[in-house]
Amino acid sequence: MKFTGEKCVLCGEVFTDSDNVVVCPECGTPHHRECYKKHGRCGNIYMHGTGQKWQTTRKIPEEKTADVVAPEDMEENNTSSGNEQYMSRTDYEIAMMREAGLNPYEDMGGVTLHEIMMFVRTNIIYYIPKFKKMKDFGSRTSFNLSCFLFPAFYFANRKMWLWSIIATVISVILNIPASIIIMAESGVFTENIMNVIYENQDFIQNMETICSAGSCIMRTVMCLFANWIYFNFALKKIQYIKKNTPDGRLDKYTALAFGGVRPINIILITLITMFLSMGSMVGITMFLTAL
Repeated sequence: MKFTGEKCVLCGEVFTDSDNVVVCPECGTPHHRECYKKHGRCGNIYMHGTGQKWQTTRKIPEEKTADVVAPEDMEENNTSSGNEQYMSRTDYEIAMMREAGLNPYEDMGGVTLHEIMMFVRTNIIYYIPKFKKMKDFGSRTSFNLSCFLFPAFYFANRKMWLWSIIATVISVILNIPASIIIMAESGVFTENIMNVIYENQDFIQNMETICSAGSCIMRTVMCLFANWIYFNFALKKIQYIKKNTPDGRLDKYTALAFGGVRPINIILITLITMFLSMGSMVGITMFLTAL
């Protein structure tokens, strides 16, 4: 899109055909590249998050309007007519971090703050302050509600499969006494097994109470350390990626592949949980039958 005749909101000067122009991917506001680098932010930052978009003050003939690069690409467009370019996603993220008073190149333990933000991808407003606190003050605990409610789902969604499996196995084991009681009340056991359960009902009920408390304790511990676990997971993954790439950099595609979220993992861990639960009940049934 040509911006000749429009004004740069940062310096007030009119764009000419020879100007190097960058466009904010959030609101579409054009700037001189030098102005943007000098100020380190979009001149219409008040529009961000409101849904408002920059509007031209002149009429552009429809037949001369160039194709607009999709904002989600947020990559420099050197093939468009004129010298206008969309700011790269990296430039935009770095500018927003500086606007928030953060140093995007701050060392967080072998990786930069911006690299962690690229890896986390979603809900960075929640994670970045907590990660900085952990790095600056050495704190390890913070409350993560999602992990308290659904620990296995949380870890799986964030691609931390080891912790997701650990949470799943512990949950299945702690749920065995309650499952025995439910199945006994449903009448699915044979008479011999029911007799064994009846003879040991006090023990089973006590175990159900203990396991319920244990489940609550497990959820509490995991929710308190979940963010610290995720912080260390991100550090190790980013360091691994940088070590095994030719240029030693973390690009957005690799960050997306290893980081961010993957909701389909929740379905996978649900299937794994169901398989383990059924397996545990088959084992318990065989054990009670042998008594």
